[in-house]
Amino acid sequence: MTLAPETRWRSDGDAFNNWRVLHPAPAENLGFAEASGYLFQKPSADCSLYVDDEPLPDHSSKSSCWMWKPGFFAGEVTAEMVRADGTNSVLFLMDVAPDAKKLGREVFTQMVNELWQEDPMLVIGSEPATTPSGELGNQENPWAAFARLRQYGPDTVRAFASIRACPRRDLSMRRDSVPLHHARRVDRQTAAALVRSPAIALFVAGADKLPEFAQNCRLDIPRVEETVDSAANRTILALVLALLRRTRALGESLQGLVDRESPSETRTSLAARWPRRKQFLDSLAAQLKILLRQSPFADVQRAEITAAGLTAIASDPIYSRAWSRGWSALRHGVESGINTERLWVSPSWEIYERWCFLRLGKLLAAGMPAWGWHRLPNRWVGSCHDRRAELLLQPTFPSYHSGAGKMWSISKQRVPDLVLKVERAGDLRFVVLDAKYRTLRSNVLDAMESAHIYQDSLRIGSRRPEGSLLIVPAPSEASWLEDPEFQTEHRVGIHVLSLDLDTTLPSVVMGLLGD
Repeated sequence: MTLAPETRWRSDGDAFNNWRVLHPAPAENLGFAEASGYLFQKPSADCSLYVDDEPLPDHSSKSSCWMWKPGFFAGEVTAEMVRADGTNSVLFLMDVAPDAKKLGREVFTQMVNELWQEDPMLVIGSEPATTPSGELGNQENPWAAFARLRQYGPDTVRAFASIRACPRRDLSMRRDSVPLHHARRVDRQTAAALVRSPAIALFVAGADKLPEFAQNCRLDIPRVEETVDSAANRTILALVLALLRRTRALGESLQGLVDRESPSETRTSLAARWPRRKQFLDSLAAQLKILLRQSPFADVQRAEITAAGLTAIASDPIYSRAWSRGWSALRHGVESGINTERLWVSPSWEIYERWCFLRLGKLLAAGMPAWGWHRLPNRWVGSCHDRRAELLLQPTFPSYHSGAGKMWSISKQRVPDLVLKVERAGDLRFVVLDAKYRTLRSNVLDAMESAHIYQDSLRIGSRRPEGSLLIVPAPSEASWLEDPEFQTEHRVGIHVLSLDLDTTLPSVVMGLLGD
């Protein structure tokens, strides 16, 4: 179903007005790049275009077009065009490439893949771009949980509706007390109770009529009837309740993340995307609560997952479909080699930052095996004789002196990308490494500002950094900043760390660990 014969787009800076057709999913639309502007023609006045749940604004000078400028991210982005009454929608897949001033798509993809194989949590973020993810694992991220819930939740609710239309039933037996002349089925328990009842007189030899005292006697008989309170329905009820709990918990957790979000020039705002996502969670919770008030779920005595329930579900295609969809919506983890879904990723500059953390750790492990390097969450740790070293990812230097040997900043709070610190007999020294996903000379020189700030403001105890270096993905024209002698003299500079180049550890790092 389409909203218009075609929707067209072009670059905002295209002086030749080369409009291109935006093809609906599953077709991919190539040609987009991060940090660039694009125009989309409105097919009609009553339509809205959402990119990753964020409504696009009108162009400042062209009211017949929407304006979109991708942030610092690369990957596949989902857009949805909807009518004002919400009766019709069309999905589009837009492929956003890394900024041409940085690195090529192949290099960026390799960095993402390397991070994913090592630790998927280093990749997952909240940017509009997505990347394929796997099906197993025990790590969790609230935005990954939301993406999974939105992908599988609606289908799960539809599967529950199929169960309501044709629920599994079991036979249950209960005891009932009935007048003697209504008894049609008896068992051993009935016979045992009959022996102690006046109605036993009926079976005395020679009795030709029911004695008057036995006319009002009642028998305890078994009664078999159908019920929806079955093992399968109890298991599905547990699934419905788990989905409702997850929906409510995610609403609270994500609302907290949005409320705590700080304005940023390098991250895409969550506030603009949150209303549609919150509406989805509220709608899903309302549908699940309605289900709980309807048969068969309202007629089930308790929710429980049992072997009998899972066996019954596996043998019924309708129940099996609901269970598999519900499990997919609830499951934890982002690992595995099988690409089953797409999850939001971190900004491209953060991908490079975390890749530097991973690559430097591997260079330390390969170049200095005597230290016994191993990776922990957000740090690499190694020790050699009486020395201990840590490579930290995004440590916080608060804006106050918190005590001897503690990290702090003499100005405002700072969070450098990487810090390598080495401690020996109470003597602690450290180096600051700041990853910058830039390659142009002007950008590199401009980014050197952070190296100077870190060199002057950061402290561990009373110790200043031994050096503050920028890590960049390719050589720049500011070659003097890459000279080890220059870095030793001025304690600042740049170091190239890239996939397609043979790289080594910075000389200041080698000096810190080799002393």
